Parts: sequence; structure tokens; C-alpha cells
Amino acid sequence: MIVFEPLNYEQAKNHKVWMESMKKEYDSIMKNETWELTELPENKVPIGSKWYKKKFNADGSIDKYKERLVAKGYSQKEGIYYEDTFALVAKMNKIRIMIALATKYDWKLHQLDVKSAFQNGDLQEEIYLVLPEGFVRKGQEHLVCKFKKALYGLKQAPRYWYEKIGKFFFQQGFKKSKNDPNLYVKTAINGDIVLLSIYVDDLIITGSADKLITYIKMKLSQEFEMKDPSEMHYCIGLELWRNDGRTLITQRKYKDEVLKRFHMNECKAASTPLEQNIKLRSDDRTKEVNGTLYRQLVGSLNSLTTTRPDIAYVVSILSQFMAKPHESHWIAAKRVL
Repeated sequence: MIVFEPLNYEQAKNHKVWMESMKKEYDSIMKNETWELTELPENKVPIGSKWYKKKFNADGSIDKYKERLVAKGYSQKEGIYYEDTFALVAKMNKIRIMIALATKYDWKLHQLDVKSAFQNGDLQEEIYLVLPEGFVRKGQEHLVCKFKKALYGLKQAPRYWYEKIGKFFFQQGFKKSKNDPNLYVKTAINGDIVLLSIYVDDLIITGSADKLITYIKMKLSQEFEMKDPSEMHYCIGLELWRNDGRTLITQRKYKDEVLKRFHMNECKAASTPLEQNIKLRSDDRTKEVNGTLYRQLVGSLNSLTTTRPDIAYVVSILSQFMAKPHESHWIAAKRVL
């Protein structure tokens, strides 16, 4: 088993498994015709790229060694490289409702993962990318990549992907929810219903019409390159276990990651998430703490309220001190962990 994780191409080039993964990603980009090689115009500045790696299972084990080429979108300037952005994140309460309905009516929960989803979006802006390190052929050193389609990391990539798949759903007879733009609903003539939610490149489907769901999955596979569709067991940090009409939802893997991240994985357990008779104040006289770290911790705790509603009240109190947290607030936040 490989334990080495490269931080860049120079570290990865001497390890076969990482180079194979990089080549597979690059071949996928070429097959998709994401860009074309050209000379850089005088008034244009290309952006760089980097590699992301690894994909995990629900138990924390490595699913596969996945290298993904990601554009350095943080260097893009609004009004020059992009005009608008959009994040495809479904509301967690909608996903919980879908799971609840599937449990009550014994519907199957399907999960579909679109391969290289953002690369399906048709780019409208003129953007150039420096040739990825390790894939510059002899005689092409002076060329750059002119985008034809979007790539992960570009500011506008999620919006174009959302537009692309949204058009597909409308063609299939789905209607967008007024409360959640990432939830689509289709009702058959006989009254059967299909619910479909988008969470970046993950699609969650459930409903009473099994044949219609099978048909939709087939059409999706024809339109986009998909991973083998399966029943939902691990998605967006949620672990699902279904048995005898019951559904257990946990966030064990995410919880363990948060504990390790804040060095609390070996701490002693507290009987309550908030100390009794304590009153947290904004004009606290204790010293100020790192605001970024505090916001990261409270944000992580907020994500855990999906399966731990018992900490929701404490998290709502801690959220009041995001602008200027003090040591007393930090200690109270760590107690929740």
C-alpha cells in the first residue's frame, strides 16, 4: 500500500501509481476537448494549475489514487476572467427530507457521480492556461491552453455546469423547486414522483417511480460520463445504513477528521456540550484568539449539526462571536468537540 502523497509534479513523477493517475486525468481532458493549444495573445495572462489527489471511502480508507488537474482560479479577477459565480450546494434540510421520504415510503435512494462534471460546462470567456507540468511536448514550450470548456478551479466552472445539467433536466420534464434551485421534481401521469438533488457533481435521486428513475439514469449516462450508479451509502459526508424500514445517518468519518484537525482526538469526553451557568459575552476581557481558526471550528461544528441536533443550540451561540472571538469562546467551542 502506498503511503506517500506528492505535493507537486516533481514529487509525483518517480511514483508509478501517481503518474498513471495523472495521465488518466490528462487523457480525459484531451478526450473532452477541454482546450486547444495556441500562442498567447499579447494582452492576455495565463493562469496556472495544480494537482489534487486521493478519494476516500466512508471508513476513511483510500478509495482510489485520484489526481485531478485544477486551475488556480484564485488568480482570476472579476470582470476580466469571469462575470458571475454560482455554488451548486443543495440545502442539507432538503437532502434530509429526501432521506426521510425514502425511509417512510420505502423508496430506493440512488447516488450518481458525474465524472469530471465541471468539464462539461461550455466556457464563454477567453481564458488561457499554462501547459500542465509534465505534459509539455517538445516544440510546444511556447504554447498555452485556450479553454473551450470549463475546468475544476475556474470561478465560473460551477455555474456553467449547473446551466448545462439544468437544461438537460428541463428536457426530461423536471421542474425546479422554488425553494431550492438544486432540487428538481418530476411527476408522472399516474401520480408517481421523482425527486433529484444536485450537490456539485453528486446527484441524489429517489421517488416512487422505479422505472422512470431507471430511465432517467440511462439518459444521464448517455449524456454525461458517469460512475456506475448505485444505492446511496456515502455522499457529501453522510454515511447511510438502511435496514428493515429504518435509516441510520452518521458523520463518523467527518467527525474524526474534525477532531484530528483541531488536535482533540485524544481529549476526554464532556457530559454536556456547554458548561452549566456559563454566559458568553462579546465584551469578554479574555485575550483575543485567531479569528480564522475559530470560524473554521464553528463552521465544522455547524456541519455536524446535520446528525447531532443536540449541539445546534450551542453552535448558534458560538456563531455570534465570529467577528471577534476571545479565549472563552474558543474554550467553549472546543468543549463541544
